[in-house]
Amino acid sequence: MTESYTYHSPTPTILLETQKPCVLGVDEAGRGPVLGPMCFGIAYCAISEYEKLIDEEYKDSKKLDETKRELLLQRIINNQDYIGWGVRSLSPRDISTMTIRDKINLNVQSHSATIQLIRDVIITGVNIKKIYVDTVGPPEKYRNLLAAQFPQQEIIVEKAADDKFPIVSAASICAKVTRDHILRDWSFIEENLTDPDLYKYGSGYPNEKTRLWLERNVYPNLFGFYPSIVRWHWKPARQILYNKGMISLSQVDNPTWPGLEDTVNKDDITVIRAKTSTKSTKKNIHGGKGKKKIERRISTPSISEYFAKKNVVLFD
Repeated sequence: MTESYTYHSPTPTILLETQKPCVLGVDEAGRGPVLGPMCFGIAYCAISEYEKLIDEEYKDSKKLDETKRELLLQRIINNQDYIGWGVRSLSPRDISTMTIRDKINLNVQSHSATIQLIRDVIITGVNIKKIYVDTVGPPEKYRNLLAAQFPQQEIIVEKAADDKFPIVSAASICAKVTRDHILRDWSFIEENLTDPDLYKYGSGYPNEKTRLWLERNVYPNLFGFYPSIVRWHWKPARQILYNKGMISLSQVDNPTWPGLEDTVNKDDITVIRAKTSTKSTKKNIHGGKGKKKIERRISTPSISEYFAKKNVVLFD
């Protein structure tokens, strides 16, 4: 996964036909790991069906084991005539690119992904009346930001919302299961990786197992000396590069963007010469009942430009 993508389940026809008032929850998974994507999930359904469809079994995904999370997501998929869901997955490369090159911090990346997911649902015609969000940053500031974008909806932003509101718990499960699958089924694009334990990186959080994996897989390239699964600007990753004499001490705490614009390596042209490429491709993204065609860019231009084309405003 070198590129970020968005998936939405089929919009429940009954929600469009009846225009029943709906509730929507938002949560994220994978903010802290040094490996893999950061995923944002949404779930929504009619307020009148909420308690029946999303019951007390739905809890913060971190408090559920993998088997339980999978079962609860399957329940959502089995009820897709009444429940909609979606995910936005930011690739490790895009996270590092936005943070270092485009100077967009992680909170703003989260806010933007959340706004995009909510807007995508509202545009379909679903009558969203209430939006519950697990906060990123100060709750009141985040609530005001969302309220400015969605003035027709009631916005509730709280800490630990995924433990208080089952609709947010459902969104949390969508995000967490998506991230788990991406990480478990990662397809390395790099050639000549020699680590015999290449897939033994665990959850990707900065622990001893992950540290040893990073040390074994320093891979000199133009995106930070690691395979694309790594958020190369994360401090644990940069500390290892410093220990190996590959970057200066100042780069440990203050990473800078590599000089990609001057690169002419034609093998990597679609990624490196991002500003010159406007090609796109269609890819099937699997997720529940049916498939949805998602347009994904082959190259990674300025992320500010990407979000602008998606009509998502980036906030300072």
